[in-house]
Parts: sequence; C-alpha cells; structure tokens
Amino acid sequence: MAAVENPLRCLALRVQPDRAGLIDLVEVASYLDEIAGERQWMTAEQWLFIDPPAEAEGETTLPVVMPVGAATRAVLNDLTGEPPRIITDYQMSPAETRRWRWYASLSHPADLPKSLFPWERSALA
Repeated sequence: MAAVENPLRCLALRVQPDRAGLIDLVEVASYLDEIAGERQWMTAEQWLFIDPPAEAEGETTLPVVMPVGAATRAVLNDLTGEPPRIITDYQMSPAETRRWRWYASLSHPADLPKSLFPWERSALA
C-alpha cells in the first residue's frame, strides 16, 4: 500500500514577464520565501500537469506547490500586496501530488532513498 501524502495546495502566482518573455525566477523565489517561508514551496516554470486555472485567463502565472500551513500563510500575506499576486489556490489530488513528487526528484535531487519536497528536506536538517 502506498504511503499517505500530506495534503498540498497549488497556487496560481501572477508573474510579469520581461520584454523578452522571461520570468525573473529570483524575484519569484524571494517573494515566495517572504510570504510562505524559506524552502516551504516548489514551483515549475510552466503549468505541467494541469492547465492554468480559468481565473488566470489572460495573465501569466506559475504553479506553486506547498503544504497547507505554508499556503495559508502565503495567501494571508499576499492579501497585503496591491494587487495580490495569488490568483487562486486549490487542494491537490493524490495523483497530482505524486506527479509533483516525481518532478521534485528531477529538479531537486536528494541523496536519500526517496524524492523529497524542499520542505521535507529542510525538516531533516
């Protein structure tokens, strides 16, 4: 039987590409560290497993995955920004969580027996 995953949230984060269409991922990381906590999130440079949410139509967004507690902090902290950058968030399904864990193994390799999300690795340190 597969291990039970802790619930995760996926946020649609509004970003502003530059003239060349590139997204400043350093700025994104800094912002997410500030609103959610360091190493409490993971993002991809594009929507990998689902389409961007309908609420984000016409805007450039990135998917950001994090534990429920970090997502709650992020959403509340983001409300102070003008305009808020989190367009929407939702509870991820177990299948989506497995896909993101697979992605974590590619983008954040660890010398451990299983793939870990950044927040799981920081808990071991």
